[in-house]
Amino acid sequence: QYDAVSYSGMLLANEASGFGRRLPSYDFAAANVVVSLGADFLGSWLSPVEFAKGYAVGRKIDEKNPSMSKHYQFEGYLSMTGASADERFVCRPSETGLVALALLSAVSGSPVEGIKDAKLKAGIEKAAADLLSNKGASLVVCGSNDVNVQIVINAINNAIGSYGKTIDWGKPVNYRAGIDSKFEQLIVDMQAGT
Repeated sequence: QYDAVSYSGMLLANEASGFGRRLPSYDFAAANVVVSLGADFLGSWLSPVEFAKGYAVGRKIDEKNPSMSKHYQFEGYLSMTGASADERFVCRPSETGLVALALLSAVSGSPVEGIKDAKLKAGIEKAAADLLSNKGASLVVCGSNDVNVQIVINAINNAIGSYGKTIDWGKPVNYRAGIDSKFEQLIVDMQAGT
């Protein structure tokens, strides 16, 4: 299978993390805190119509529900999701892995290192504090197609208790299943006539 927009890195990271080569379902409605690292989940990431519906649930305020969810966005360019964030921090797309590692350090109780931009570092620390104070009701997503970055994201979600709450592996989705390396190997085999 070939996917026009590849999520191969995410699929392989999930497999390496012990969840199988599949994508989970995300419950944005159950998340009090959402942190996105370049995932435009309201515009183009995986299933934006479904995610927008769940996200809107946590963003509505009325007399019965006077609080709303908090949304942090770390991205290199302004996306539709970034425009809707409560707090948005700019970082280069090449720094996504570094930001993910810094966030993992912060939720693990270690100091944030490797981030030179003071505003970005403060944003990571603030997001980590909110994630920890909302364990089991938080969600971290990432738009990177790098296996290593997605493994770090899985570790963050594990540390904040997202699995079984805002991330459901019992209801995997079948939006994407293509693995880039397998398609590349198919091309090589076809060219070799095998």
